[in-house]
Amino acid sequence: MHIGYLEDDVQQASTLTQWMVEQGYQCTHFERAFELIQAVRQGRFDVLVLDWELPDISGIDTLVTIRTQINEDIPVLFCTQRDAEDDIIMALEKGADDYVVKPVRKGELNARLNALARRAGVGGVVSDVIVQPPYRLDLKSKKAFKQEEAITLTEKDFDLAACLFSNCGRVLSRSYLLETVWGLSADINTRTVDVHISRVRKAFAIGPETGYRIKTVYQHGYRLERIEPEN
Repeated sequence: MHIGYLEDDVQQASTLTQWMVEQGYQCTHFERAFELIQAVRQGRFDVLVLDWELPDISGIDTLVTIRTQINEDIPVLFCTQRDAEDDIIMALEKGADDYVVKPVRKGELNARLNALARRAGVGGVVSDVIVQPPYRLDLKSKKAFKQEEAITLTEKDFDLAACLFSNCGRVLSRSYLLETVWGLSADINTRTVDVHISRVRKAFAIGPETGYRIKTVYQHGYRLERIEPEN
């Protein structure tokens, strides 16, 4: 699960980012709201954690922008020092899914993030095996199977397939895939993702007969989705 974290207090951000990484999450920290908003437009995150008081745009205004202009469904957790009941009500009414007051405790943060992930149908702490019949991907051994037949893959093809199958039904931007699978900047002009998507389609024999397709989303990226298998 990839978390976008907005917090202008560098020391606080360092501590919470470390906690989230220790729990198996990928976490990208932003000090300014406009940087987070740009990243959300690229579809890079599964969950957002927002502070309220920021140097450029308030957390509430950031939330409203995301909800009304970009993504109505992405889970949002507010993590802030503001503990007044009116503030909590306002954040929830504007579209926050949960609210926690600083100083937040490590176990509580992890539990709240896992709860948001479950409700949204996205991955929490990563399991060792992804099962999407007829496919099975073993993340420890980096081996993939169609039923019980091994699928021959390079390491990067496996990582890309694992990203697609663990996010089945979700649009993943090219920039998100570049960063997640290759660790490359989204600004790099490359057809790397397109080439490897083609290789994954071929290796997994993705098509109507297996009940899946990888759909190209124009000017954005790709979505692995289930379809009715052909008899």
